[in-house]
Amino acid sequence: MRSSYKVKFLFFHFLSVFILISTIYIYDSITNKANITNISNKNFDIIFLEKERYITNLINSDKIILDTLSNNQIFQNYINNNKDVKNSENLFSALINTVPSVFQLRYIDLNGNEKIKIKKDLFSKNKDITITSKNQLKNIANNDYFKTFINLNNGVFGISSIDLNITNEKASNPKMATIIVAKTVFDKNDNKKGFIILNIVIDELFNYLKNDELFNIYLISSKGDIVFPKDNKNIGIYSKNFKEHLLNSHFNEEEIKSILNNQEFSNGKYFSKKIKSFNKGEDLTLFFESKYNTLKKDLDKQKLQLIYVLIAISILALPLVFYFASTPERLEKKIIKQFITDDLTKLPNLEHLLNDLKEKEFKGCLIILLNITNDKNIQNIYGYNVTKELLKSCAKFFLDYKEKDKRFLKIYKIKHNVFAFKYLYKNRETLNESLNQIQNLLESKEFLILNKYEITIDTTIGVSGIDILNNNINELKEAEIALDEALQLNHDISIYNSSHVENLEKHKINIEKIKVIKDAILNNNVLMAYQPIFNNYQGKVEKYEALVRLKYKDRIFYPDEFLQISKNIKKYKTLTKIIIEKTFKFFEDKDFEFSINLSMEDILDDEIREYLFKEIVKYNFQNRLVIELVETEAINNYEAFTSFIKEIKKLNCKIAIDDFGSGYSNYDYIIKLSDYIDYLKIDGTLITDIDTNKKTQLLVGTLKFLCDSLKIKTIAEYVENKEIFEFIKAMDISYSQGYYIGKPNFELTANEWIKDEKKKDLDYF
Repeated sequence: MRSSYKVKFLFFHFLSVFILISTIYIYDSITNKANITNISNKNFDIIFLEKERYITNLINSDKIILDTLSNNQIFQNYINNNKDVKNSENLFSALINTVPSVFQLRYIDLNGNEKIKIKKDLFSKNKDITITSKNQLKNIANNDYFKTFINLNNGVFGISSIDLNITNEKASNPKMATIIVAKTVFDKNDNKKGFIILNIVIDELFNYLKNDELFNIYLISSKGDIVFPKDNKNIGIYSKNFKEHLLNSHFNEEEIKSILNNQEFSNGKYFSKKIKSFNKGEDLTLFFESKYNTLKKDLDKQKLQLIYVLIAISILALPLVFYFASTPERLEKKIIKQFITDDLTKLPNLEHLLNDLKEKEFKGCLIILLNITNDKNIQNIYGYNVTKELLKSCAKFFLDYKEKDKRFLKIYKIKHNVFAFKYLYKNRETLNESLNQIQNLLESKEFLILNKYEITIDTTIGVSGIDILNNNINELKEAEIALDEALQLNHDISIYNSSHVENLEKHKINIEKIKVIKDAILNNNVLMAYQPIFNNYQGKVEKYEALVRLKYKDRIFYPDEFLQISKNIKKYKTLTKIIIEKTFKFFEDKDFEFSINLSMEDILDDEIREYLFKEIVKYNFQNRLVIELVETEAINNYEAFTSFIKEIKKLNCKIAIDDFGSGYSNYDYIIKLSDYIDYLKIDGTLITDIDTNKKTQLLVGTLKFLCDSLKIKTIAEYVENKEIFEFIKAMDISYSQGYYIGKPNFELTANEWIKDEKKKDLDYF
């Protein structure tokens, strides 16, 4: 065995060496990829000159227009003699069309008064040109660019800062990034007369700057404002806050100072140069950021990660031999732990409790067994997965409670729905207090399961004897006897004693269920579900059975949970009337046969019988209503029973005998009343195994023969799978009802049965 562990150790050792060599190789390969940054650095000067040349040509083309206009004879005649204003305006209109990016051309005198103003609509289809009328010309003496241009000498061009096109302190819509180029105009005596001003949209410049594969390019003002890129909503001239300083972006303060204060700057990551074309106006800088800086950072990070991995591997390799050497011992402990631990809740299990009792641990203690009595009902309604999650939640509740009440020393889960506690006993009074407290807290708690179901539980408690603390296996037997007694007598708590007759507490009335019933009646939470009944001959859903449900706090309650309680609190009649009313209203405009269930108690009650007859006459369903009679084996007033059936038939309704074959079923009254009975529903206990149980097949076959002879149609209940369904059809039973056909639903399913053989799990309400 030792040599085997050594082989494993050597295997992991060589594996670590292999990983180390492979990592070094990968590290070297990744490092070589970083050379692409060197390629981009070498191309900076070439790309800058290309961009600057484009900007220079763009500005020079605008200067040519100003030169041409200032020397034009028509315009000179206007300046010197104040004549030919119309011809000058036409001249301005002709020139503004020669450059696509110019949208405004003006002549302004030395006092800031606009004399000629031509505008071009860049956003119209034909680039419409308008001459501003004299009464709309303005004075711009207070504008910053005018104050700059007033000092221009002859032959010198002025260029404004880049800004949005502003009119009356508001940006144009849509926004336009613009610059203004100006030239001073002189008369024939060399006297300064004013300025010619071009307003230019520079989006074309922006579009050209951003087209580069190696660099992200920024245009930066002398104040550090990022003018470009224009497409970024957070920076640039089109951003919400144009005055976005470099300091607020991803460049540090030292880099910003170097970029703004030097004609040229480079640090291997960033490059910048001043643009000479703007040296008489805005002091602009072109700033280049390599697109591969991020890649280089990522590569450096990967290098560090590889180093950390290598260090970790070398450290982790040291204890491997100790790990393998201790493997058998650890496996043994794991197996033992699994053997004495409940898989679901991870609590100690019954085997663990038995071991503790053999070792006589926890002297001075007794055993408490807590049984969750409604777990089967919960499982039937919500399914096995919900029940499992509920048990895990209960286990957590007990563990939390154990921290509060130190008398509960240890918790076990010894059966599917039974928890056990080792309890430190002091006196009877303290014990009663502990038992009542944990039960009340547990039963009043609403467990939220799977973030969907709010579930409350019912519990029964059995306690070992308090006269003699055995601290052995007898202690568990005593607790089990006490628990069995409590379950049989429907008690909440039972403490074992020699006489075995002591009762600690009367059975609690289910107050919560009473609240559910009253709330449902008061707040219109009595719901009707409808289960389809399939015609085996015609191959379609032909009728529905109405089934009552109660809703309370997003939880659905079923008849076996509330019908008996509703009788105890005298709400049964009210529920029955609501069932009749809602079902009749629902099927009033639907062309389906439907049935409601009535018990012998309903039939014999004058009030319910009178209400039923009145509603039948009101809606006049004409052979579409079926009355399903339940509990027919309990007929003790045959005369009243037959009278009811005959009256129903007079109202053109049909009769079905429900659950026939369960318990004691009287064939005699079926034969006697065969002229009035339309359907006989074969109880599910005879259907669930009919495809495999020959005795059941014989019984159902006999019943089918009897019904055929009496001309009564048969309906098989609890048709839960395809095998049962096919067998039922083969027996020539008229109708099928069950989850294989369709579940009860609050709306009618389509009048077409989809046979989905792959659908195995049926969701219960």
